[in-house]
Amino acid sequence: MGLHPLDWLTVVVYLAIMVAIAVFFTRFMKGAKDFFAGGRRIPWWVAGISLYMGLFSSWTFSGAASLVYRTGWYGLLYFATWPVGFFIGFMLAAKRCRRSRVVSPIEYVETRFNRGTHTALSVVFGLSLLYWPIQHMAALGKMVGPMLVPGSETAIVITILVIAMLVLVYSFSGGLWAVCVTDAVQAFLVVGIVVVLLGTIVAEHTELFAQLPAFSIHAPASEASYDTWFLAGYTLQGIFSAAMGDRAQRYYSVRDERAVMKLGLLTTGLFCMGPVLFGLIPFLATVVWPDPGTIPGFAGLKNPQEGVFVAMAAMHLPPGILGMFIAAMLAATMSATDTCWNAASAIFSLDLYKRKLRPDASDRRVMTVGRIAIVVFFLIAVAGAIAITVEGVKLDIIGVTVGLLAGVAVSIPLTLGLVVRRVSRWAAVGAVVVGTLAAGVCSDLKVFGPLEVIGFLKYPFGLRIFFIVLVTLAVFLLSRPMGRLGRRWPATIVASTAAGVGLWFFFRHLHTNAVLDGAAPAEGSPGPGDYELAMAFASVAFGLLFCLFCRLYGRHLDEPEADVDEFFRLLEKPIDVAKEVGGERETAGVYPFVGVIVLGLAVMSLALLLFPAGRSHPAVNVSLAGILTLVGLAIMRGGRQVLREIREARAKREADE
Repeated sequence: MGLHPLDWLTVVVYLAIMVAIAVFFTRFMKGAKDFFAGGRRIPWWVAGISLYMGLFSSWTFSGAASLVYRTGWYGLLYFATWPVGFFIGFMLAAKRCRRSRVVSPIEYVETRFNRGTHTALSVVFGLSLLYWPIQHMAALGKMVGPMLVPGSETAIVITILVIAMLVLVYSFSGGLWAVCVTDAVQAFLVVGIVVVLLGTIVAEHTELFAQLPAFSIHAPASEASYDTWFLAGYTLQGIFSAAMGDRAQRYYSVRDERAVMKLGLLTTGLFCMGPVLFGLIPFLATVVWPDPGTIPGFAGLKNPQEGVFVAMAAMHLPPGILGMFIAAMLAATMSATDTCWNAASAIFSLDLYKRKLRPDASDRRVMTVGRIAIVVFFLIAVAGAIAITVEGVKLDIIGVTVGLLAGVAVSIPLTLGLVVRRVSRWAAVGAVVVGTLAAGVCSDLKVFGPLEVIGFLKYPFGLRIFFIVLVTLAVFLLSRPMGRLGRRWPATIVASTAAGVGLWFFFRHLHTNAVLDGAAPAEGSPGPGDYELAMAFASVAFGLLFCLFCRLYGRHLDEPEADVDEFFRLLEKPIDVAKEVGGERETAGVYPFVGVIVLGLAVMSLALLLFPAGRSHPAVNVSLAGILTLVGLAIMRGGRQVLREIREARAKREADE
């Protein structure tokens, strides 16, 4: 699995291009608005591609590929849930997010809800964003490190350090502009490489399609956790995760609502390509290697099927182009990481530092604090990724906690806060607290000791998401009726008791738990008494929380809401581009910049043919160069069209004046 020198060369050249982009956009960073929102002048197609790239990482080439390899057609349906969930969430909140005129994903919360909610969500959501770069870096190190130097832990550490430092450089220097432009370049490389790889596989092995299993929407019996509920739950999760959070940066980084709609439709279209681009190759690999233990380079590993995409690439791509594929995997992880870091730095510098600590801080000082935060995030990501890959630390517990428990519960009020007008000012806090508790109760969290019964329902993923969303929505949408109930102590006590008893009945009789149903517990595992105690505790906790939030909602039910009314009037007000944005010519300059870089990648693909080793599959080099050339020329032409429209609009304004 070691790489050819040509592969090393292409990886180094690609990484140098990323640094050059960061240096170029440093001069545009004048303040926080430029650093965190791109001055609201990022072209819609750049923002849309960046949004797409930020929603997947090297896990797409490993974990998702493994899922398809193990489940077949079901795995392709899993990829098909991505555009469905994203499109619904996008249509729900994207336009309103742009009209909120924010610079941080959490900024509007203080006006929409209150100061306490803003502080709480800033801390919870900001911290939750810090885990995902750790996971992305660890996955990339475990996959790419063995390809660089087989069997070396040092190679894994070096891979993590180098990629993290590169993301640090362009995130620190060029802000959201550099993040989005590098994402766009990375997307063209990723899609181009995968299209060529898929075409090569089809051309050389047309017989593989005839050997694929018959279509079925069901996963194999050995993969019982993957059912219809899983697909539905993943779609439901996608609705809220795509609508707000770190995704929201792309919505308010473009000029106006029309640009938002274009970027959303573009991102949806890119997601629709997922089953073919990222699902078909591992699906075909099931025919090439029916036994995962025979996958070259990964046989003998704990989960060899996670390397199936890489093995197919190594089998069909020539030296140099394989290096570009490695660069494509690096690109996927870099895109997901820079998205988290920039969004988290916006939250910590704008929502916490400026609003809570230094309200008089200048725009440039806020940008400086944001850059310092990114350096801290870099250190956290590197330490965490090395701890997972080299030291074997079980940070997956933290991942489940911040990702599923906090992520889903937080995203719902963030999204619906832009849509639903009549809820309590404390509804978001109640929804997050109760939703997180619900997630803990029904998860399969691996917590040791007396707390091992926390996830006593142990629902599969799909049912778990539905349970979390249902409870969170109830506490959020019913906050005003709960507030009216909370003004009367007797009614509150009766309702809280009923809620607790109802949940106990649900926990005890409307779910399946092998131990409670009579199965003998494994040695050292919780027994029936432990589960009974856990159910009683959870029921009491839900009842007390119901009582607490009824009283809290009721206490603030009649507070003046003139600022909330003004906020929703703002969401109905279209963006005045001339007054609020400007900068047309600066935006147009992005087209030739990106176009030249893409054409440079095309030239690099052809230049590899100058080396004897690079000529083993010349059709691959020529095909990739052709795709990148067409894309680069199309971007250049688009730039000329934008400049022409700017000149015509300017001439019309001058004539009117």
